Amino acid sequence: MRISLRILALTALVMTAPAMAAEAPLDVAEAASGTFVRGCAAHVGALDKLHERLQPGRDLYLPRLPDPAAKPFLQGRQGEAYLREDAGITLVLLTADDQCAVFVRKVPSGRMYTQLEKDLRVAVGQYFTIRAAGQENKGPMLSRFIDLLPAGEYRAELIKTFGAEPNGLRVILTTSETANPNLQAIITIGTRQP
Repeated sequence: MRISLRILALTALVMTAPAMAAEAPLDVAEAASGTFVRGCAAHVGALDKLHERLQPGRDLYLPRLPDPAAKPFLQGRQGEAYLREDAGITLVLLTADDQCAVFVRKVPSGRMYTQLEKDLRVAVGQYFTIRAAGQENKGPMLSRFIDLLPAGEYRAELIKTFGAEPNGLRVILTTSETANPNLQAIITIGTRQP
C-alpha cells in the first residue's frame, strides 16, 4: 500500500512537471503594451472610466499602490498608481492633468516598440492610420513617436462634428537601458500637435 501511494505521488509529480515547464514565461513587452492599449489608449479623455475599471472586481483590476510607493511615479502631481507586479509594470493616472502613463521596469526597448505598434494597429487600426513619427535622443534616453491619425468614416465624422481636420493622437515610448536600472520604459499618449 505504501509503495502504491509513493508511486502515485511520484506519478502525479512527474505528470505536473511538464505542464509547469511548458508554461510560457511572461512576455513583459506584451503585458506592458496590452496594459497601455487597453488602459491609457482606450480611455483618452475618459480617465474616470479607466479608474472605475481598475477597481477590485472590475475587468482591468490592478492593485493600487499606497501613496508613499506611488510618490516617485506621480512626481508631485495629483493621481494614483496601480501595480502589475508579475510584469514590473505600473499604470499611473494623473488626475489633475488628465493623463495616463505606463512605466516598465525591465524590457528590451526594440521589442517594446514593435509590440506597441502591433497592438495599436490591432486595437484601433480600423479608425486610425498608425505611423511611425520619428524619434529623439536626449542623453541616454530615446523617445520614439507613433502617430494615430483619424481615418475613413471616423475622420469624416470628426470633421463633421468639429468642423476642422482632427489633430489625432501621439503615443510616446521613452526607453533607456542605462538612465535608471529600475525603469527602462515609459509609455504615454496625448493629442498630436499639428
